[in-house]
Amino acid sequence: MLHARFALVPLLVLPLAWLMFQGLGRDPREIASPLIGRPAPEFTLQSIDGAEVSLADYRGRPVLVNFWASWCVECIAEHRVLMEAQERYGDDFAIVGILYDDTVADAQRFLIRNGDGGWPNLVDASGTVAIDFGVSGVPESFFIDADGIVRDKQWGAVTVEAVEAYLPPLLERGRRAD
Repeated sequence: MLHARFALVPLLVLPLAWLMFQGLGRDPREIASPLIGRPAPEFTLQSIDGAEVSLADYRGRPVLVNFWASWCVECIAEHRVLMEAQERYGDDFAIVGILYDDTVADAQRFLIRNGDGGWPNLVDASGTVAIDFGVSGVPESFFIDADGIVRDKQWGAVTVEAVEAYLPPLLERGRRAD
């Protein structure tokens, strides 16, 4: 009877150890998005300037939807990258910022301090749009093609490498559709 108990230990411990080992190689911050390959959730929100903006307004060109907050440290570095992307690619794509758990006054101060890229920054006061996109924290960004299909998601700050990896295929896809 005692030998049978010892035989059970490896049967229980080995699978558990394997599961734990598998988890060590993954970044727990990266959460796969079920939106990839699907239409982006539609939204209409008010910008911090008071204008009404809808995702449908951008149909026909790629869009980077960026959830951010003024209190987010990573958002400061990301903002510079987004401004450079806007300058480099101009009207070939659009950036739409969506405030996440932030105030308009704090967002405006952030933009004064770090520069205003000229894209709309929208207020999602109820958090409904963030929930629809499955946002778990900021920054998170979604790369949406000209047809409104989510093609990629960036968890964490958008980097130059992410822009170079995700944006050119969206622009090329849009040119082929023309």
